[in-house]
This record gives sequence, C-alpha cells and structure tokens, in this order.
Amino acid sequence: MTAEQLDAHSLLRMVYLDPEQPIEVRIDAAKAAIGYELPKLNAIDARIDTVSRPEGAADLVFRERQLLGRTFRGLGLPSPKVIEADEVIVSDGAVVDGT
Repeated sequence: MTAEQLDAHSLLRMVYLDPEQPIEVRIDAAKAAIGYELPKLNAIDARIDTVSRPEGAADLVFRERQLLGRTFRGLGLPSPKVIEADEVIVSDGAVVDGT
C-alpha cells in the first residue's frame, strides 16, 4: 500500500515507526497520532468527607454506612442490606458494639 492510499492516522504511524526518518519528523508524527491511539486522561471529581476530629471505629462504621447508602441511591439501586452483628473487631483490634 502506498502513502497516498493510507488514511491520515495510518500515514502518521508509518512515519513515526520508520527508523529511516529523522527523529524530529518521527516525534512530530507521534505527537499528531497519539490523540487517536490513547484516551486522554481527564480529571475526575473526588469527594472527600473531611473529619474535623478524630473518630472512633463506631463513628467510622456509621459514616461509611451513610456514604454507601448515598452511593446506592445515586446509582438508582436499592439500599444495601446491612449485616448486623453483636460486636465487630476492627483492624486496630478495637471491639465495636455492632448494634
């Protein structure tokens, strides 16, 4: 296939992959082609709930349950089922009342 028969992206690829071309030409072709080869990285909205005071494990569990419920509602899903326990042992070894 000749260069005249290629679409624009294929021509750019042919140029930047050709070791016979000067590096400057290859770099320019790669710059022009990259937007069609890889998706652009976009910023995402990351919401972080701030805590103004240290919180215990029970507070953390309560806050995470609220966040999970909001997330499910936002997605139009039914509320998640909560598994109740008499007590829960968390990673720091503390025992939390599960009720």
